[in-house]
Amino acid sequence: MDNQTELIIHAIQNLKQETTIFKDYLFPIFSAFLAAVLGAAAAYFALKYHDYIEIEKDKLNITNKWFLLAEEARSNLIAIKQNYHGTLNNHPIQRMLAIPTIFFIAAPIVEDYSKLSFLIPGSSSNTAPKWSQIPRIRAMIHNYNYLLELWRKRNEIERSIKESILYQFPAPTYDAIDPHQVMEYADKSSLQLLIDLTEHVIRLTDDLLIEFNDFLTNFPEYASTLINLKQLQQYGSVLSYSSNGNKKLIPIHTKSPEADYQPLTELFGMTLEQLKQRHTTGYENKG
Repeated sequence: MDNQTELIIHAIQNLKQETTIFKDYLFPIFSAFLAAVLGAAAAYFALKYHDYIEIEKDKLNITNKWFLLAEEARSNLIAIKQNYHGTLNNHPIQRMLAIPTIFFIAAPIVEDYSKLSFLIPGSSSNTAPKWSQIPRIRAMIHNYNYLLELWRKRNEIERSIKESILYQFPAPTYDAIDPHQVMEYADKSSLQLLIDLTEHVIRLTDDLLIEFNDFLTNFPEYASTLINLKQLQQYGSVLSYSSNGNKKLIPIHTKSPEADYQPLTELFGMTLEQLKQRHTTGYENKG
């Protein structure tokens, strides 16, 4: 065999890989294990990301749902108040006579408040924003449902009481009836009941209109800070409210004239302060 042939054989032998335990046994096992781990990790993080996006979607949906519920409630209150807005003075009898039977269709709001738990700020927060307080939202809805029942109750008794008053004091309209005569001759218990209901619905309607307006204005802004909207750009956005587009509704959001309870002290057998306290709503000192 010549030298050239030996060199070729030697080169071929050098190309042959050395057999080792790591290369032939451990490395394939390690490679398969690493691939499995990476695959599992990728699947885990993909699932976590999917779950995260779903949670953000839920928060957005819940926020918009409560916005629409509040907007509907506010619209119902406006529709009710439009029946007497601008017709009231400060005499309780005139107010009682000026508000007619008001027919409306509005269902009470029944919702799961636990879904609003994402609104609660972390423990590091020093002050809780107004609409992070779920009890306040619950109180607003509870008072709204209660107010609807008060209006319905007033409708039940209003017509018969006012018809008996009109029968005793013949007049072309209720506006023409002298409030002082009504207090002197009308049935005292009926007057007390209708005046009580009238003052409660006037005050609570005004206070809840203000509360719902505040909610519609500030709740979406606060909730937006708790939702990753950048990740939901293709899904949706937080609904918002502005009164600038309908300036005709702005006057109806202002409170009705306050009642002068002085003429009622004898009828109710109470002091002026007691009567004022009787017709408070709880929103007087709330910011």
